Amino acid sequence: MKNPTIDDLLNSLQNPNKEKILPNNSDTWYRIGNGDAFEELGLNSSELNDFLKEWCENNPYFNL
Repeated sequence: MKNPTIDDLLNSLQNPNKEKILPNNSDTWYRIGNGDAFEELGLNSSELNDFLKEWCENNPYFNL
């Protein structure tokens, strides 16, 4: 998993709706497993599938 830089963090604070972020925790993995729609991300189903695929590749599950 790539750690965000200070510039990434500052940019996300200035543009809070631009970047879609999910924490890598047991709740997120539970929601993925249950097919949650993650409505807070504001993505359609195709975009959500692509986002979650990439997110899972970048956020491995390790005994959370």
